[in-house]
Amino acid sequence: MSIRIKIYLSYMGLILFIFVVFVVLFYAWFEKNLIDQMKEDNLRFARLIEFVVTNQNRKTIDLKPFESYFESLESKFLQDYIIIVSSDGVIEYSNKELDVETRLKIMKIFAENKDVQYGFEMGSIKEKPCLFTIYGGKSKSVFVIIIADLARVLNFKKRFFLLILQTAGLSCVFAAIVAIFVSSRMIRGLLRLKEAIKQASQMKFNKKVEVTSNDEIGIIATEFNRLIQKIDEYNQAQIRFLQNISHELKTPLTSVRGYAEMLKEGILDKSKMESAAGKIIWHVDRLKILINQIIDLTKIESIENYFCFEKSVLEEVIFEAILENEGYMLSKEVAIEFAPQTKTYVICDKLRLKEAFSNIISNCIKYANNKVTIEIKSEKDEFEVRIEDDGEGFLQGEIDKIFERFYKGKRGESGLGLSIAKAIFDKHGFSIEAKNKIPKGARFKIRGKICKEQ
Repeated sequence: MSIRIKIYLSYMGLILFIFVVFVVLFYAWFEKNLIDQMKEDNLRFARLIEFVVTNQNRKTIDLKPFESYFESLESKFLQDYIIIVSSDGVIEYSNKELDVETRLKIMKIFAENKDVQYGFEMGSIKEKPCLFTIYGGKSKSVFVIIIADLARVLNFKKRFFLLILQTAGLSCVFAAIVAIFVSSRMIRGLLRLKEAIKQASQMKFNKKVEVTSNDEIGIIATEFNRLIQKIDEYNQAQIRFLQNISHELKTPLTSVRGYAEMLKEGILDKSKMESAAGKIIWHVDRLKILINQIIDLTKIESIENYFCFEKSVLEEVIFEAILENEGYMLSKEVAIEFAPQTKTYVICDKLRLKEAFSNIISNCIKYANNKVTIEIKSEKDEFEVRIEDDGEGFLQGEIDKIFERFYKGKRGESGLGLSIAKAIFDKHGFSIEAKNKIPKGARFKIRGKICKEQ
């Protein structure tokens, strides 16, 4: 069953349910309230008649002026039987001619209610449903009996019910129009989304869903567009990654093969053989480092439990990263300034976080002229680590690329060091950004949450 049909059925079912509930409540409540209202009206009318009669000469009961007044108002009461019965059970007045059945019914009601001030009874006359109202007042000198035909109540209820049916029919038509309009927009968006998913399943990521609605489908379409954009970016990154790996592996392998062939042919003298063997070892070591970095980066991004988090002191992690680069620092004749005054606790994988800071520090040492400065600042629940060098800084347009895999600066090696660092910081929930500082030099900022539990 299509969504369009489901929407139609949902609208119709909802209207039908509301209609059925309303009809049940209508029959249970509406008729009762109409009859209760009729009882109140009849009782007031009976009191009025009783007042008129008791203020007349009892020998000459005449309600013609009274009836004429209500005729001018077109009162519904003149459609009913109005009977006046004396206290001893004699019918003294009736506005309509009474047959035997009606008289017997009146006498029976009088006998049953002559001791009460007023009473009501449901019955029938000539197989017509009627409401009998008897009122004797406090004096009980005369009794006023009003026989109201309930047919008009039933007719009113029937007309009202027909009105409800007509309203329900119009509501169904209106609901169908609304359902068609809503479902058309909804289905149109879903069909576009379906087509885009089909294209994405075929590795075609240029198909975006154009949905302008602000409902859930519009939100899903927006998120889907973001998703395929991310997938496309990831796919392009993987292509560049494979191309870069091919290039990085091909160059040293070509050199190794060339030196190996010369050694095999024996065309080199002893001194050149030693040089060729040394270069082979150097290229193999470089390949080993590159492969280990690729494996490390893959593990960081794909293995869920690759990290082992615990509470550590950030200053100690950075200090160990500095010691790891001590030999490189001395060979480059670069000094590192790091004088922390506090202890900053963070939740981290100490070994991996040290690797990330080591890569950043190593990069700064490489491009520094004389000095690398490291500072830690804390504000509320966050820390900020600044690692700066006094070199020439980043080239124009380079800042947005330095964390990409295999992007090499002017003196770069594998192009994976900063990518690995960023991946580790991301897994820790830390952020890293790079910018040029004034007047010159590069600056890295790493921000993250402080662990407050001591």
